[in-house]
Amino acid sequence: MSLFDALPRGPSSGGAAVPFGQEDLTRVFDAKTLQRGRTLMMTGAVTLGPPGGDRIEAEVSDLGRRLSVTVTPVQGKRSIVLDRSCSCGRNACAHMAAAAMLALESRPEWRRASLFDVADVKAPLVPPPPPPPVPVAPTPAAAAPSAPPAPKAPLTLVRPPVPPPIRSVAPQPPPPPPPAPKPEPVRSLRWTLEPGQGDVACYILVEFVAEGSADASPASPRDVLAKAPRSVDGDADRAIARLLGGGGTERTPVAKSRGEAVDRLLRRLLSTGRLRWRDGTPLAEGPGRTVRAFRDPATRKLRPTGLPERSVLVKGQSYWCVDSASGTVFPVDLQVVEVPKAKPVPAAPPPPPVPSKSPPSKSPPSKSTPSRLFGPSRGGVASMPRITPPPPSIATSSFRDNAIPGVRSGAADAAAIVERSPRIIARLGRVVTPADGLVDVLRLSFDYGEPGRAVEIEPDDQRQFARYEDDFGDVTFVRRDKADEQAALDRLSGLGFAQARIEPPKGALNARGSRVHWLTGRDVEERWQHFLTNEVPALTKAGWIMEVGADFGTKVIEPGAEVEVAVRDAGDGWFDLDVGVEIDGERQPLLPILARLVEKGGLSTTRVIDGRAHIVLDDGNVLALPAERIERLLSVLEAMLDSGRSSGDRLKVPLAEADSLLDIDDLIARRGDETAQIDGYLQRLRADEMPGDMTPPPGFRGELRDYQRGGLAWMQSLRANNVAGILADDMGLGKTAQTLAHIAMEEHEGRLTEPCLVVVPTSLVPNWVAESERFTPHLRVVVLHGVDRHGKLSEIDRAHIVVTTYGVVARDVDLLKRLTWHMIVLDEAQAIKNPDGKATRAVAALPARHRLCLSGTPVENNLGELWSQFAFLMPGLLGDRKDFGKRYRVPIEKRGDNTRANLLMRRIRPFLLRRTKEAVAKELPPKTEVVVRIDLERDQRDLYETIRLSVNETVRAALAASGKGLGQNAIAVIDALLKLRQVCCDPRLLKSIAALGGKARPSAKLHALTEMVKEMVPEGRRILIFSQFTTMLDLIKLELEKAHIPYVELTGRTLDRAEPVNRFQNREVPVFLISLKAGGRGLNLTAADTVIHYDPWWNPAAEDQATDRAYRIGQDKPVFVYKLIAANTVEERILDLQRRKGSLSAATIEGKGLVSALDGGDIDYLLGDGEEDGEE
Repeated sequence: MSLFDALPRGPSSGGAAVPFGQEDLTRVFDAKTLQRGRTLMMTGAVTLGPPGGDRIEAEVSDLGRRLSVTVTPVQGKRSIVLDRSCSCGRNACAHMAAAAMLALESRPEWRRASLFDVADVKAPLVPPPPPPPVPVAPTPAAAAPSAPPAPKAPLTLVRPPVPPPIRSVAPQPPPPPPPAPKPEPVRSLRWTLEPGQGDVACYILVEFVAEGSADASPASPRDVLAKAPRSVDGDADRAIARLLGGGGTERTPVAKSRGEAVDRLLRRLLSTGRLRWRDGTPLAEGPGRTVRAFRDPATRKLRPTGLPERSVLVKGQSYWCVDSASGTVFPVDLQVVEVPKAKPVPAAPPPPPVPSKSPPSKSPPSKSTPSRLFGPSRGGVASMPRITPPPPSIATSSFRDNAIPGVRSGAADAAAIVERSPRIIARLGRVVTPADGLVDVLRLSFDYGEPGRAVEIEPDDQRQFARYEDDFGDVTFVRRDKADEQAALDRLSGLGFAQARIEPPKGALNARGSRVHWLTGRDVEERWQHFLTNEVPALTKAGWIMEVGADFGTKVIEPGAEVEVAVRDAGDGWFDLDVGVEIDGERQPLLPILARLVEKGGLSTTRVIDGRAHIVLDDGNVLALPAERIERLLSVLEAMLDSGRSSGDRLKVPLAEADSLLDIDDLIARRGDETAQIDGYLQRLRADEMPGDMTPPPGFRGELRDYQRGGLAWMQSLRANNVAGILADDMGLGKTAQTLAHIAMEEHEGRLTEPCLVVVPTSLVPNWVAESERFTPHLRVVVLHGVDRHGKLSEIDRAHIVVTTYGVVARDVDLLKRLTWHMIVLDEAQAIKNPDGKATRAVAALPARHRLCLSGTPVENNLGELWSQFAFLMPGLLGDRKDFGKRYRVPIEKRGDNTRANLLMRRIRPFLLRRTKEAVAKELPPKTEVVVRIDLERDQRDLYETIRLSVNETVRAALAASGKGLGQNAIAVIDALLKLRQVCCDPRLLKSIAALGGKARPSAKLHALTEMVKEMVPEGRRILIFSQFTTMLDLIKLELEKAHIPYVELTGRTLDRAEPVNRFQNREVPVFLISLKAGGRGLNLTAADTVIHYDPWWNPAAEDQATDRAYRIGQDKPVFVYKLIAANTVEERILDLQRRKGSLSAATIEGKGLVSALDGGDIDYLLGDGEEDGEE
């Protein structure tokens, strides 16, 4: 029973509804309540009661409660008054607001015409001077007796279905020109589809998106008509808004029967290129399909089959299918199949007699009766085996009361019984016989189901009906067509097949065994070959479905020669790949066959016998090829098929993919002048497999170590082959020096005809200038940074190196892309890890002959960051973002697929060079890491537990309320972890005074740090103290000042970064306080011998980079690293999780295993109490 039926209905005045408007709601409800009410309305939580009367009745579902709401608009002296009530007990709640807003949206009788219906008014409305009266034709709405009197205003409001009203005024003298308006921010429109309910096929949402921002603001079709953005085709968007009715709702329903308008609407939406599904998947128009739909004889509803799972069917003048999985919207040609009405079930025949124990009849079997295949025979004639009677409950099926097997008694009248011809299925396979060993056989079955949902019956099945259940759970019983089944059996007999039964296992319920068909005689192999070659096509044409089992013994074709691979230069950075084999003196292409194998999953889907892969061809024959060679070819083709282009029996592949050919170099047979480019490229790649080195040019000052000379040679090889790469050496191994040597080599050999653009974080600008003066003083450097940067543009023509920042490139991209650059170098290239970031798009837009990335941590959090960098270096190398996620990111990050990780490593191996300190920097002194665990004191521990319980409850409530995963509740999770970490560092970091209880708790960790520093400074130790919280550094400064310990500081607020660095390096102060974000990279602080991490971070790579400020080349002292950890808190658990989080980067680059990101179990672990064990 609905709440409307249970509501006590008070006396009603019986009068007409008093219309009201949005402005009346704003006088009653505050903005937060209105927003909450709109959310309830948009999510379908509100159900209006029956129309009519002078009040709005509604039922609202909120947090598991069903609330009754009544709102009665009453005309007051000056404005509309809303009498209201809600069973939640509040005076002006979101439930009342939601009911009132839904009434305004869906029931015209409650809606009062006002200026708010015409425009999106965000400023006070000042009416223009009244024009002379203009006669207006009366409209039906104006003539209606129940319509309210028109407002006394110079604007006449008309409510046509699509265009906004037109105000007619008499000519007036032209007003003085208004001041030039400020340019509006460039915005674009984004259209979104989401599934509907009931009579609504789908909903359409529209959002304004500001350029350069991922933030979107909801809008309505009315907003689009009023202010279509400048950056897109405004006419097209306004046309869509008119098709949607020009209403003021953000979520416009599209009914299931809007006819031709739906076709026009969908085609216009698709033509914008800005249509997406509700999960963000872009939607594009796909090719049409023909789909069968069965009409239910009772309900007359259509039930389509064969559409993608979870797709949405929209009916316009024709049908459309929205498939969010493939990102396509395609027209559907619906072929309607009328299902006959259920026929009355005839009286059932008597149950079959139970076989007696007397011997079987001696009469000869008919030609379609199976003969016995296994076991001894008498007189050379196979006979039927004796049938042991099974239990009556299994052997017999009673048709009492016209019951249908599988349906409860009394339900037969509700089930449909139809007659349908079966699909004939013939399966070819092998069985083992005692006398003949392996024998090829054919098994016959009859499918009475629908495509995609088979209901198979064997010939000897005694049931008269096949039970079929469709996708909607409805059951249909199909009467078997015995004539069609017997015709199929007779056809096999006419082709020379004998029938036999397989001896059932001992104790089997089906004591009759299974019927098979087989060919006999001395020429059985030739007969099977004739059947496969001549009869199978005819049977297939007649509608039979032929299935060949992997064990079926057919003709095996052994090629006369080995598999041959041919490559040929195709120009413009491409080459052609051709794979073939010689059969009967003719070369047959193998690429289409191998491509199908890749799609099916490789050799695991085929049989391998004696080292030969048996590949079933389209004609049913088997092609035997060397499995080892085919396996190698498949591994190479898997990557090439993604980026290549099919050209007949050949594949056109980008030159950047040629490194994969090294794995099949011995299979490439034909070479010559037509392969000169590809052969030269492969030769250079082979040379790079054996590490060499290169002497820096004469102008380079300084000495490169062996591995640095190898890095120089590697970068020069990339340039020579017109490809790009990432130099991913560990921090401190001299990536800057190697890059400067590379630029100097380009200048020395005369190729540096245009400047090199070096893009760095702001903190590294001084470092690049200093390193260039040190190693390449002969190269002219120009810095584009700061407010005066535009004044240096004239110096670029004479510069060799231009140093700028990611922020400058993002702001000045239009200026910089008009210049030609010899090379673009991105230092700390993980800065472009977000493919949609403004800086990422800006650097990708700059033209350059060569590109290079420098990063000690090319992967910090996920593999998408690696894809983003290679999309800048060589677009297309790793496919598009969607394909990369499907092929590599999901299998590796979610399932720990090491095979995929190895394939990815192999894919990027020629274009990524990484050396670790342990491998090449033997002169570095040892580094000792010490974890110092500190117990929180009583007050601090009590506060920690209070906060932990509070945030744990908040996170779980957020997850439960949204019903979504961690990704949709990231803010709640991050805020919870932040509060806990702040309590561990120092309770004073919490901003909430209420949480502190009015007094400051002592910090055990700060006390321990102070005591450590007091002991170390007298010993002559030089200390770096890192924290992520600058406010924590301020508290540490107070303690150092109390202890009279001098220090310097580097945070984001520090203007002169060089001064504190110089003072510390010159040993003027013993302590350097550094925020992890401001000083975690780009500093050389070899004067330090002690590093203290005051608070841990979830990403250990960030901590390691901070440690490397001291532990780098040039250090001549042992380095001690201390990590201060609050015991039995979230900090200790972060330290435990670092083992998993920190392996992501190494696994991607070095191919060593992989661990996923945080999941629900990790969050439970981090927010749990102090006695839980960590996850191993």
